[in-house]
Amino acid sequence: GVDALLRAEGLGRRFGRRWIFREVNVEIGPGQVLAVTGKNGQGKSTLLNTLCGRIPASEGTIQQTDSWGISTIDMALYPSLTAAEHILFGARLRGVKSEPNGLLTRVGLGDAEDVLASNMSTGMRARLKLALAIQHKPNLLFLDEPTAALDVSGREIVESITAEVSENGAVVLATNDKQDMRMATHELRLA
Repeated sequence: GVDALLRAEGLGRRFGRRWIFREVNVEIGPGQVLAVTGKNGQGKSTLLNTLCGRIPASEGTIQQTDSWGISTIDMALYPSLTAAEHILFGARLRGVKSEPNGLLTRVGLGDAEDVLASNMSTGMRARLKLALAIQHKPNLLFLDEPTAALDVSGREIVESITAEVSENGAVVLATNDKQDMRMATHELRLA
């Protein structure tokens, strides 16, 4: 459709001679949540990274909105920066106004402003990455196994952020988690 936030046609990515995926077609628009599923090693994370442009496609075409955010398991945080400093740094990079406290409270880190990333639990790191992904209010959000390291309250935050973004935008989730899949309006299975 005309208002698609993301459109990919004939998408393929290979490393060396091995195709990770091929002939992937995706079109998502406002109000949609796409779950990318498939066994571990089937290329879910690679597909997410290709769709958002972090890694180039080997074949096919992608068109997407300029306003996107991503939170992935492999995304690095700066060990010597606090949670608040990450938010301020992210805001500067993106040229957006920043209120670390409001954003950190949104993801359940309101009392962790001064905690260094190196001292954070895996769940806290996952929450901080989520905050950075939604900081500039993107209309397309990519989440790689968003609830893998999270407890029940963390899951609820992911669900409410997914619902919020997909009111006017769209979300792409790479997941095999049954609960995550309940958030999806569409599914793309990599085999």
